[in-house]
Amino acid sequence: MEQLILKQGYGKMHSDRKKSAHLMSTHLRVKQCIFYFGFFLLIPGIVFASVNPALKPTTQQQTSIRSFHETTELAEILWADLTSHFIAHYEKGDYQNALFVAQRAYHIADKNFGLNNVNTADALLKLGIINQTLGNFHEAEKHLLGALVILEEQLSPDHPDLAVVMTNIGNVYFELQRPELSEKYHQQALKIRKNAFDADDPTIAQSTYNLAVLYESQHKYEQAATFYRQAISLWSASVGPTHPYVGSALSNLSGIYNIQGKYKKATNILQRMLVFKKSVFGARNEEVAQTLISLGTNYLEQGEYSPASDAYKEALNIAQHVLESSDPQLALLMYTLANIYHTQARIEEQKIHSQMPETGTTPTRNSATLAGTAQRKTAFFAQALPLYKKAAEILDDGNNETQPALDVILTELAILYKEIGNTDMAQATKSRIAAH
Repeated sequence: MEQLILKQGYGKMHSDRKKSAHLMSTHLRVKQCIFYFGFFLLIPGIVFASVNPALKPTTQQQTSIRSFHETTELAEILWADLTSHFIAHYEKGDYQNALFVAQRAYHIADKNFGLNNVNTADALLKLGIINQTLGNFHEAEKHLLGALVILEEQLSPDHPDLAVVMTNIGNVYFELQRPELSEKYHQQALKIRKNAFDADDPTIAQSTYNLAVLYESQHKYEQAATFYRQAISLWSASVGPTHPYVGSALSNLSGIYNIQGKYKKATNILQRMLVFKKSVFGARNEEVAQTLISLGTNYLEQGEYSPASDAYKEALNIAQHVLESSDPQLALLMYTLANIYHTQARIEEQKIHSQMPETGTTPTRNSATLAGTAQRKTAFFAQALPLYKKAAEILDDGNNETQPALDVILTELAILYKEIGNTDMAQATKSRIAAH
């Protein structure tokens, strides 16, 4: 059988940094519509937003900042005001202005509070966070380590603020592909938070999740799965079972089980995700369709065609409501569902051959069984046929990019026509392929 691989966008998965990384890779025939998700690290204290075009500080902003006579008392007021501006710019995705404000805050803190003051450490933390977001990881590392040195001198060893800085350092080392150092700082942050907070505090789940992501990146799947389960449990108890953090952890955990070939466990997690997404987004949402496709894929990996077809049928129904009728993704979903029905028809055909009485023997009570099997085969063919035809109709738009997919679908359609005895249509369909 031919295999077709197409890559299409289908919905988004959001992290705390709102850096969407979503890809649908549709492996038609065997691995239908598997979604791959990037994994993300959480950074405390900031709600990250999508990157907007960089903006320069306005003249008005510069004038208001410079108008202060920077005595220590006024510096504290200005420094607090800059903190508010930093957060506002960051949440809007205005990273260049956020960087400008962070640099100004550090100048104020250094000049008025001194190098070993916690305000200076906070300014360095801002510089670290914004440089990390801008991809300046070595610069971020320098600022964050500087903040940590100050806080370790000024605060107790188990102060939660240390965990905030350590978490960000761990994130930077993750980006720099230095997993040993990333693990070190995330483990230290987790230890501090466990000592500082109640057992169900959401920041403990955050550190647990970060370690799970790190272990997953190192292919330490058992450790990663353990930490994901802990994060799911902690977040479900603290921020609620329908929080996006829970959804992200569930998604990553199901991915690990799939990698390990633990499809039943992955299926259980995906069923939980399905309930989660329906409660959050409603029954007819592309996020729900996405999970249904992943669930259908898991059933296929286990050879469970009936529940797989149910999942894909529901996903297709949603897609027909949220996508344009000419969207190629509808064709891919139709093809995949038709492919499942086609496979089921072939399975029934094999059963017929295995149940047929030997030549010269008297038909037995197996005749009724044979009749039922043949009826099921015919029904599966009947379900597959219109889906193949509609999928081909959508893709037959003269677009060179969809032509390979169309040829695969037409090939399957020609085979089906031949199997049901319609040789004229089988030949006509083959001619369509040759014409391309």
